[in-house]
Amino acid sequence: MPISCRPALFYETFYNIGSGAFVALFGLALATLKSEIFTPGGTKEHLMFVAAMFGGSSLLSPLVGYLGKSVSMRLMVIVPNLVAAVILFATCSFHSAGFFAVIIGVAFVIRVFPRVAEMNMFRVLYPATHRGTAVGWVKAVAAVSGLGVTVAATLWVMWRPGLYYVPYWGVGIALACSAFVYARIPVRRRAVFLSQEITPPHRALWSGARVFFADRRFVLYQVGFWFAGFANHMAHAFVAESLKVNALASDRAVFWIVAVIPALCMAGSAPLWGRLLDQMNPMSGRALFNAIQCVAYGFHCLGGVTQQAWPFVVGSVLHAIGMGGSTINWLTGSLYFATRERVALYNSIHVALTGLRGLLAPLVGVLIYGGTVMLGPWTVPGLGLGPWLF
Repeated sequence: MPISCRPALFYETFYNIGSGAFVALFGLALATLKSEIFTPGGTKEHLMFVAAMFGGSSLLSPLVGYLGKSVSMRLMVIVPNLVAAVILFATCSFHSAGFFAVIIGVAFVIRVFPRVAEMNMFRVLYPATHRGTAVGWVKAVAAVSGLGVTVAATLWVMWRPGLYYVPYWGVGIALACSAFVYARIPVRRRAVFLSQEITPPHRALWSGARVFFADRRFVLYQVGFWFAGFANHMAHAFVAESLKVNALASDRAVFWIVAVIPALCMAGSAPLWGRLLDQMNPMSGRALFNAIQCVAYGFHCLGGVTQQAWPFVVGSVLHAIGMGGSTINWLTGSLYFATRERVALYNSIHVALTGLRGLLAPLVGVLIYGGTVMLGPWTVPGLGLGPWLF
């Protein structure tokens, strides 16, 4: 790593301790909702809502590119992290699966701003020759942090289920500390994303769309991401549901398969994927990760249909290994296509499309999985295919 990049890598390493802890909340929240903590317990609709907020929040990402013309990207990392940290302390307010899902969902929405701003900052902080390695390292740290939080939270909830919210408080504190650490990152080119030009939002949207469709390679890259990402968002949240309903797994098994094993495998695979992705183009990487996750969901389907837990374990391992590289590919792939002045625009398009499929796919998934789906006051008939969704 070049000497000039080492201070940024040092502080970003510590930042990703809190950031990684927060990302781990997705798997923990799904497992928490399907445990016996809440009475009545979480439903497939709650899982759908959390998944839709986790992925669909990315629809707000174009705001990052628009605000980035007048607000520093570093500030858009720091402030929303502090807000999300405060929100997590509300998890103890009402002992209700619905309220818990809403609080976690709101925190996920707030965190879209740091997520996109971080991606934009990678272009400023690290050269292209070392970007994959740097991102692989910090995301490995994030994964290790997420693993530690996941294991500790699982053991805590198994011991004191009535105080399930304590790990979420801990993550809130870690996230706030990480925001202050990020503020220490030295940035030489502070105004790289700033602009004196004031463009109305609708014109900025139209201009961005024209740039996007003019770049055929980037369009094809996003099409590949769309199909694979839609499938992943459509099915991932319902692994916990199938484990509980089809395989009749215990709370402990659900926490380990849905939260702990993925965190462990992502932490172990991310550094290796980072080095590999420095040597290959993002399209080849995307194809490889799609193939791995396809096999993983095959095992999930096998486990649900045969009502056995072991295929879910194998599927969880494979899916997490693929996600270890896919996350790096998702974070850095659009930088392969963007010129310096279009980094924010390309990342905003990339994340907005992720948000669109992240919002729609869980809804499609719950309609395929369930025979009857409760959407607020409405009861909607579903296909009732259960584990065949995978």
